[in-house]
This record gives sequence, structure tokens and C-alpha cells, in this order.
Amino acid sequence: MNIYEIHKSNPDIFNQLSLKDQLFCYYECPQKEKILQLYSNHNQLTFTISGKRIIKHGDKKWILNDCQGFLLKRGAFHQELPDDFTDWKVLVLYLKDNYLKKIFDEFRTYLKLNNLPKVNVEMIQQFMLNDQIRICYESLLPYFENPQLLPDTIFEGKFKELIFNILVHPDNKHILAYINQITGDYVTPIWEVMEANYIYNLKISEFAEISNRSTSTFRRDFEKHYGTTPGKWLKMKRIEKARMLLISSEKSIGDIIFNCGFENVSHFSRIFKDTFNVSPSEYRNQNK
Repeated sequence: MNIYEIHKSNPDIFNQLSLKDQLFCYYECPQKEKILQLYSNHNQLTFTISGKRIIKHGDKKWILNDCQGFLLKRGAFHQELPDDFTDWKVLVLYLKDNYLKKIFDEFRTYLKLNNLPKVNVEMIQQFMLNDQIRICYESLLPYFENPQLLPDTIFEGKFKELIFNILVHPDNKHILAYINQITGDYVTPIWEVMEANYIYNLKISEFAEISNRSTSTFRRDFEKHYGTTPGKWLKMKRIEKARMLLISSEKSIGDIIFNCGFENVSHFSRIFKDTFNVSPSEYRNQNK
């Protein structure tokens, strides 16, 4: 599920404001399922107001609470209810590259861009909060109830102040490095998108969105890099991941299917048997 589209198309559930085509949401999470697979084709900044959620990407997990802010790059992830979950109130800012570039260029002379760390390829990045940053994002919250009270110029000023305070915080240089990269001529490599997200059940068009390409450009760049089609590559990567989990873990077949991007049991079993000439259960028993 595209979390941006879910938020944008349900303003009655997700209180929202817009600023020059950027979407800002403040809501109490309605999630009922234990775990959801989501993806976003936008960079997003997330500030927990109260409660918490667990975000998982690959084998790593992060607890979203009010102690840190989080940057979620374009990509897929699992959102999970913690065992002791309570209502989760959160502010989410969806930011497009062009608008980020405009703000970054405005602040460039005030930012320390020398000796920045190497950009981390991890999709999820937490960043530090201080009193200035908290005051900035908390000052936005009342306007979700009365958006007509806030002219765009004032709202944009508040938002820019928030971004500026995040970027100048000395412990947030990794965020500054990432914004510096994407606001230049940087194009996310195909391999970076695919290696991080192949375990999620996404359509080719959704992989293209995450990579910030049209579907046709994505297919062309993919085949140039990998020498095969996305469908064939995904099948190979997912079946190999599933094979390794069968012999190296105690995960159930259902969990393996969910964690390797297959559509359902029959889809997985058919592909596995076509590849290894035995069922997944038989393969596990033979190779324990």
C-alpha cells in the first residue's frame, strides 16, 4: 500500500495541510492489523507526538517514539503494533525533491557542508531532536484543526525554520549529507533500490516510483545494470532468500512467504517446486 496515497485520499481520517504540493498530516493512527506492508514514493519526516510504532526494513527495526525524529526515504517497510501499543499520534511531512532543493539552496550559505559523512544507504534514518526542533513542529499542530487561520507564507516560514534547525543540529550531519545529495544531480542507483526492497511484494511500477523513475526508464536502467528483466531477477532473489530461510531458521512457511515478497502460499510453492523439484517442506526436511 502506498502510504502517501492512503493519507492523501482520506482527509477525514488523516488531518492534513498542503503547502506548494507538499502534504503534511497529523493524525492518530487507525492501524488494527498487527503488521502492515507499506511503501512511500516520497521522502517523509516523522515526528511522534505520543505512543509508538515499530518500523521494520529488512532485518532491522526502529521504534518510533517521541525521543527522536525519523527520516523515511523512498522505499517499502513493515509497520507493526508493539505488544504494549497505545494510541499513536504522529506528524508526517511528505517532501518532494524539488521543494527540498529550493529550501536547501536558500539555506546553503548557513550550512556546514564540508566534512559531511558518507550518505548511509539505510532507508530509515533517525535524527536528534532538541527544544528548538520540538517547538517548531509542535507549533504546526494547532493549525490542522483550523487551517484557514494560517496563511501559506506564515506556514512556510514555520516549516523552513523546522528544516533549518534539523539540518544545523551537530548530531544530524547524516541527514544534512542525504539532503545535500538528493538536491544535486544525484540519481538513486537501481541496485540500491532493488537490494533494499526486493523482499517486499511490490509491482514493477511501484519499484519505479521508489527509484524516482518512469516505469519505462526503470526497466531500461534495470536491464542495463542486471542484464535481465526485473521479473526474472525478483524471482531468483526471492526464491534464494526463501531457500536460505528454510534451512537456516525456524520461521514458518507463512512467515517466509511474507518476508520474501511472494503473493501467497500457492504462488511460492509453485515457483519453489519448479526451481528445486521438491516442495518447500520437503526441501527443509532434506536439508536440516
